[in-house]
Amino acid sequence: MNVAYDEFVEFLAAGSTPQALIDFRPSEAARSKVAELIHRQKTGGLAADETAELSCYLQFEHIMRLAKARARHRLSGQ
Repeated sequence: MNVAYDEFVEFLAAGSTPQALIDFRPSEAARSKVAELIHRQKTGGLAADETAELSCYLQFEHIMRLAKARARHRLSGQ
């Protein structure tokens, strides 16, 4: 299982508030791993499992952006 996935699952399992969701940031290890995968994808290609790992992270990132936008909306009282 990849680092970003583990962090995402742990964050969800711990429960959350709108502000905690807004404040959530992946660890340096997760950011480094994703940056490495993106770099390798652009420069030489990835193995199938690495492509799946990167795709998974990008899906999580999309979900988190949507969730953070909704959390900001809730906190603004609208």
